[in-house]
Amino acid sequence: MKDKVYVIDTSGFIAQVEFRDGTTVTVPAVVDEIMDSKSRLRFDLLKDAGLRVELPDGACREKVRSVAISTGDTSVLSVTDVDILAKALELKSGFGVILVTDDYAIQNVAANLGIEYMTAATSGIRKKVVWELKCTGCGNVVESGNECPICGSGVRRRRVKG
Repeated sequence: MKDKVYVIDTSGFIAQVEFRDGTTVTVPAVVDEIMDSKSRLRFDLLKDAGLRVELPDGACREKVRSVAISTGDTSVLSVTDVDILAKALELKSGFGVILVTDDYAIQNVAANLGIEYMTAATSGIRKKVVWELKCTGCGNVVESGNECPICGSGVRRRRVKG
């Protein structure tokens, strides 16, 4: 049986999730997002108990970006989101990884990467979804951005599968 590792997104600190077994890991960008005093205290307590703060592997970042493009989540994932997913993917090969997040896009990409996740304070996604960015003017499907390269109208994210 693989050792359990919790990879914690910002919501895990905000929601004050308890981790009684296993190792805890997060990424530097998550630490930068922790603003309120209760979440900072929770981070400090976990750090004192052995929480590791590590950068993810570059190859794992690229794999996450690739999967996010295929699911249509790339437009809503931040650099922090990519890092937390990449760290979970990196650790997945050697450990029983559980990604702790309330972010639906992160959960969707995690599910597509075969990464187990748990929520901190929400119900979470019910199924995998594929999104696309579609122009509100001409109906063109675009890969990224907020504006259609053909007509200049805004684009809207919409579900196409799931």
